[in-house]
Amino acid sequence: MPLSEVFRLAIDALWGQKFRSGLTMLGMVIGVLAVVLLVSIGQGAKNYVLSEFEGMGTNLIIVQPGKTDKKGTMHAPIGAAQRRMTELDVVALEKRAFNIEAVTGIVMGTASARYEEAISNITVFGANEQFPHIINIGVGLGDFFSREEDQLGRRVVVLGANVAKNLFGELGGIGRTVKINQSAFRVVGIMTPRGNKLGFNLDDIALIPTRAALRLFNDDKLFGIRLKASSRAGVEDAVQEVTDILKDRRDGEEDFTVVTQLAMMESMGTILNMLTYVLAGIAAVSMLVGGIGIMNIMLVSVSERIPEIGIRRAVGARRRDVMVQFLAEAVMLSVISGTLGVAIALSITHAGHFFYPSFDMRAPWWIVPPAFLLSVVVGVVFGVIPARRASHIQTLDALRYE
Repeated sequence: MPLSEVFRLAIDALWGQKFRSGLTMLGMVIGVLAVVLLVSIGQGAKNYVLSEFEGMGTNLIIVQPGKTDKKGTMHAPIGAAQRRMTELDVVALEKRAFNIEAVTGIVMGTASARYEEAISNITVFGANEQFPHIINIGVGLGDFFSREEDQLGRRVVVLGANVAKNLFGELGGIGRTVKINQSAFRVVGIMTPRGNKLGFNLDDIALIPTRAALRLFNDDKLFGIRLKASSRAGVEDAVQEVTDILKDRRDGEEDFTVVTQLAMMESMGTILNMLTYVLAGIAAVSMLVGGIGIMNIMLVSVSERIPEIGIRRAVGARRRDVMVQFLAEAVMLSVISGTLGVAIALSITHAGHFFYPSFDMRAPWWIVPPAFLLSVVVGVVFGVIPARRASHIQTLDALRYE
């Protein structure tokens, strides 16, 4: 029997039991939909996290006091350093490192900012004038403080967008004086709104010169150092330079940790990829449920069509012909289910991207063929047993069946 005739008869048989066939396909459709959808969400989450990392700057290098083996953590490690990290380390790196484009020391602490009756609890960062270039932030109003203001430790401040709004409302605030922990600071700039980045809201911070921050928090050591490599290809060379310079200043002792943005992104990418694969594997289990449904309905179909099988055998159909016919029906069920599942998943993921463009959960092209083929394979595997049972029914027994 020609293959086209086999599938035409399969379609006729399925169409004759539309409701039952639809319910049978539903389980497989859900399985294919779940696989494509969960992989798309996992891929979208990975893209979102990596874009958030890149939004914090490019070619970023983080140096923290204290030695740790955790090179790929999401946040910069903090250990117990034998020697303090100071502004002199920043100066040495700035003068001696050739693969570094910008460098700043970091001082960090919490404080309260007050203007007249308005008060706001903020995180204060002490840094130099290169900080915006390293972390990729912009000043919407006014200017960032200068190198001279940083070196002299002038009490000037650049406020985050939310802090400025809480203190001044819609008045701007440039040139006004705010009190940070009772110390007066003149507002020279207000940052462009950035929103939440990796769980940290950049609109709720204030930036002041490094030396002013050390005096404000009554400290003499840096929280860490942030650097920007000259190029992505030169990040490893920059890391080696930073390590050698800081070790030389510490008599060969490496009591600090250097972490690159690329290493953190690779680590997060690996974790999110594994999570995506696990989710896809769990979703694929639901295809087995759909396959069992196909096998169950095909066994019922075999029982109902025993007289038909007997007539076909009596007019010359071979066992192989009967087996191919019933196997074709199982394959048609799985093919239609796979097509519907993929189509629905693509529609959902594209609709999600349309309504939430910042989270790109559109299905990656590479998951569509495997999801579809897996549904076909499951249909074939679970359709073999009913097809074999139909092909082994004896002709006389089938003709006598009532």
